[in-house]
Amino acid sequence: MKKLFRIIKLQKYKITKIKDFPESVALGMAWGAAVSFTPLLGFHLIFCYLGTWLMRGNLIAATVGTIIGNPWTFPFIFYLDYKIGTTIFFNSVGYYEFKISFLVENFEALFYPTLLGSFPIALFVWFVTYNICKNFLIKRINEKNKIRR
Repeated sequence: MKKLFRIIKLQKYKITKIKDFPESVALGMAWGAAVSFTPLLGFHLIFCYLGTWLMRGNLIAATVGTIIGNPWTFPFIFYLDYKIGTTIFFNSVGYYEFKISFLVENFEALFYPTLLGSFPIALFVWFVTYNICKNFLIKRINEKNKIRR
């Protein structure tokens, strides 16, 4: 548990050291976090940078935001994506096997529900991350200004 809090503290430190407007940093963080909830492994940074660039966000913050998606969190994220996708859009697969052959044979039945189920989660994560990060940075700037006075 100590390591988790240390990682969060380190990420907060990295975010506060980015020299940019709070809105720009929050946009980058939001895109990075939201894209991490999609099953498009290998394309996370591309989509993250594209969305951040289009909205004039900070690309460094976007890179920091993608840390949410990592080998420890992906199984939980993809399971949640799949469950939402099968609840809303598709029928679930009747049985599961943890074999490469099963994954290859049932790729479409597993990937499409996971992809479509990730969109509502990613949208929710985008707004939550943007608001938390922006408020945190504005509060931090206000604290620094009070100290200087």
